[in-house]
Amino acid sequence: MIVAILTAILGLAVASHQRGLKHLADSRSATRQAESALISMQSGQSPSIPADVEGKPSTSNLAFHELPVSPELSSNVWIEVDATVNGRPASLVGLVPRNSLPHGGGS
Repeated sequence: MIVAILTAILGLAVASHQRGLKHLADSRSATRQAESALISMQSGQSPSIPADVEGKPSTSNLAFHELPVSPELSSNVWIEVDATVNGRPASLVGLVPRNSLPHGGGS
């Protein structure tokens, strides 16, 4: 009886640990996507939007928000990149050339 209880407790602990690892992996992936998009835009390229994998709906999302900018930065703009992977968000702010904004401007 005691062995069964200990086995059940150990099983719950392992499952909880696995869920925690999955959440951390999703958070890291969201941060990497936001970093990648920001670096692409800082290099003057269009950011890569997460695509569907194997016909499944994408669980990733990128959003770009233009932030208020001072007049002396007319060729550059501050943006916030929000990335979400499986419900785990990450957000980064960076300065990018205005012409690298997706769809010609912020959303």
